[in-house]
Amino acid sequence: MNRHLNNDELIERLYGVGRDDAHVENCRECSERLTELRARREKLAPAQDVSSEFLAALRRKIYSRLGEERRTSRAWAPALAAASLLAIGVFIYKPAQPIHTESADAELFAEVYSMEQTTEPRAAAPIHALFEDNR
Repeated sequence: MNRHLNNDELIERLYGVGRDDAHVENCRECSERLTELRARREKLAPAQDVSSEFLAALRRKIYSRLGEERRTSRAWAPALAAASLLAIGVFIYKPAQPIHTESADAELFAEVYSMEQTTEPRAAAPIHALFEDNR
């Protein structure tokens, strides 16, 4: 192999997952880097003796949590409400009836014509009614 091993390949060899160690045995630079990685691993994670009591307590704690009822969150409630409102809206919605343009146009023209023929605006009619009652 002509190239040096990258960090990922060295880490694979450090944990025994790498393909072969022939390059590490023949290359001084890669061998030194692997030795440094081993020393670093030993310094960061020293071997610890774990007591069987600690493991048993941990196992009991896990089993007790498995027996607990699952805590449900109410995160789904807003989505359910929105879906319900959407479904209700779909079933209630009725499209507006189309307007018959011929009769609507005739009514519009009649109203405009009547407004043109009167000298006083329609808004004044309620005011006149107030004064007529007092006479």
